[in-house]
Amino acid sequence: MTTNEVREDVPKGGRAPTKSRVPFVSLTVSVVAVLCAGELGAAYFLGGGLFLDRMGVSCEKSGKRMAQVSSASVVPPPPAGAALLEGHEEAGGECMEDSGAPWLAIDRYYRFNGGREAVVIHYRQAAEKSGWMPSGPGSAEASASEAPFDVCFDKDLAGAPALLRLRFESTRTFLMSVESSLDGEPMEC
Repeated sequence: MTTNEVREDVPKGGRAPTKSRVPFVSLTVSVVAVLCAGELGAAYFLGGGLFLDRMGVSCEKSGKRMAQVSSASVVPPPPAGAALLEGHEEAGGECMEDSGAPWLAIDRYYRFNGGREAVVIHYRQAAEKSGWMPSGPGSAEASASEAPFDVCFDKDLAGAPALLRLRFESTRTFLMSVESSLDGEPMEC
C-alpha cells in the first residue's frame, strides 16, 4: 500500500478502529440479568428470599386480625328491607393466600327488592358515618345509577388498613365484604 492510498477500514482523518468491547459488555449484562431473574424466581417460588420477605405472615396466624375485621361494629348495617341471603345467614370469613400475600375477607350476602341506587346511596352515607372513606375509581364521584361494579371504602382498623367492598352480584343481590391484607398493605378496590 502506498502512502497516497486510502484504507477503507480507517475513517477519514481518523485512526484505525480498536477492538470493540461490546461483546464483553453484552455478555456481562446478560449474565447479571440471568442471575437477577434466577434470584427473583427463587424468591417467588420459595415464598420469601432476599427480596420478598413477608416476615412469616400467613393465614395460620390470622386469628386476631380475623376477629378485628369480622366485628359486627365494622360493617355498616344494610338498608331497610335488605335480608341476609338464604344459605348465607352467618358472615363467611376466610383467609386466602392465592396472590402470594395472605388476605382476609368477611362476606355478607343480601337480597334487596329495592333498586341498586338505593343500596349505593345507603352505603355511601352509612360508610361515611362509620369513618370509611371512598376508595377506588368511581366509588365517590359516580352517580348512584352509574356506580362501578364494586363501590369501595377504606379505613384504618386496629392499626392496619381495611377495605369495605359493595359488589352487586345481580339486580337483587349484593355482597358487603370487609377485606384486609395480613402484611399491612392496603387492599385495592
